[in-house]
Amino acid sequence: MHQKARKVFYNAAVLTVAAALLSACNATSTNAPRAPSTPGTPSAPAAESKKPDPAVIRGMANLYSQAPAKDSEFWKKMESEFNVNYTVDWVPADNYQQKLDLVLASGDIPDLMQITNTTAPSILKAVKAGAFWDLTPYLGDFSKYPNFKKYTNQNAWVLSKVGGKNYFVPRTRGNLDSAIFIRQDWLDKLKLKAPTTLEEFAEVMKVIAQSDPDGNGKIDTIGVLPNAGFFAAGFGTRDPVRDSNGGIIHANLTTNYADYVQYMRDLYKAGAIPKEFALINGTQQEEMFMTGRSATLVKNAWHKYRMEQENQKTQPGAKVTILPYLKGPKGYSHIYDLGYFGGMAISKKVDEKKMLRILDFLHATTDEKYYNFVNFGIEGVHYTLKDGFPSLTDAGKKEVNSSFNAPFIFSTAEFAKVDSPLAPMSYNLQVREEMKALYKIDAKIELFNVLQSDAWSSAWSKVKDEFASMEAKAITGAISIDDFKAYQKKLLDNPDVVKSAGEFAKSYEEFFGKK
Repeated sequence: MHQKARKVFYNAAVLTVAAALLSACNATSTNAPRAPSTPGTPSAPAAESKKPDPAVIRGMANLYSQAPAKDSEFWKKMESEFNVNYTVDWVPADNYQQKLDLVLASGDIPDLMQITNTTAPSILKAVKAGAFWDLTPYLGDFSKYPNFKKYTNQNAWVLSKVGGKNYFVPRTRGNLDSAIFIRQDWLDKLKLKAPTTLEEFAEVMKVIAQSDPDGNGKIDTIGVLPNAGFFAAGFGTRDPVRDSNGGIIHANLTTNYADYVQYMRDLYKAGAIPKEFALINGTQQEEMFMTGRSATLVKNAWHKYRMEQENQKTQPGAKVTILPYLKGPKGYSHIYDLGYFGGMAISKKVDEKKMLRILDFLHATTDEKYYNFVNFGIEGVHYTLKDGFPSLTDAGKKEVNSSFNAPFIFSTAEFAKVDSPLAPMSYNLQVREEMKALYKIDAKIELFNVLQSDAWSSAWSKVKDEFASMEAKAITGAISIDDFKAYQKKLLDNPDVVKSAGEFAKSYEEFFGKK
């Protein structure tokens, strides 16, 4: 793994965590995908004469497209390989957190749940209520679970802790993930250069929105959609902002965030953002870009090849360029991954014996030799190796998709979210080089995907919808930016929000040390 890929944090903070992990961190994060990858049979004790009955596991995972069928060749081989009877409740990704919240509230928690946000208020509340097994005493120093130590990102086990304990088996990966996709052929047509700063990006979006790059005779091209996860960082939201008592204010309530809203407000006023943007979900955003209605999309880098191919179906010659970051007034707009995306939680409703069987299952899938299996299926059926890289067959193109690996834990790979199984190796190598640009800047993680506060969870759960509405109103001009700032200040006076600043500061120190 590239040395800078280990820079999960920033500035002095990285030194603190690295020091804490040095003795235990000996993980191997290699370039993905892996080869050879034909599933082998997990080693068994010599004295074992009879294979135990399969572990019956009821799971829940998010679905981006089509789910692997339980009676498919892959699923049957997977169940046989790992000695499980694994039934997954697939929930559409756009509604996953909402469904997760409902399931947690009902108490009817499946044996194994994919958790996409380990710091979501409902998840922290569930942890504290004893909904999931505390795996800390069982994991120990990983001596009984060597795959977790050898093949996963050790930082992830630290960053995904709640109250200093491991309730999740993190779905670890490298730090390179998403970027802005932009239609390069449209830039060329309009004689525009690919932007490198937020200011340049705004100018490009305004020109595109006022032009007819798709040649349909209409001024109807969407420039961009608001995305705080990418753009807000350029206004300083990745840096801790302290209150007068040394507490850390949540990024959403800072003037830095208000500056991001002002930026989007200006783009909206110029016609670069569609009027109905607040109603457009992630799936629709992707569809709009694939069909040539939108000039940009924030997406995992590995989708670049697919997006280009889809655009070429309706617009021959379509070309997509990646923008890993844009320089802003207070940093860089970018996405630098935590080194994991959520994790798997085991319900406390299962007894200890079954919990250990499930943990063994997750440990087994983490073996490096299974990486291609759980990500691309069966070699010779779903993919073939070309130049050491999995290339999907026709069957693979039908069955292997974004949801394929959702119910599993697998070994860490630096380029897991960069390499496309649809693309030639030469194409992927080029995208890797483009994304490596993040190693050359002061890339920073999203702090509030790590920091925890019960007081914030309580306060935010009551106002998050209202906040989203006020943000949308500020962007559309329904309220002034000063009105939005006044709303932020009002929330800052909320007793729970005041309390959260101290809790965030304490959490920051636990994860990153004093600063």
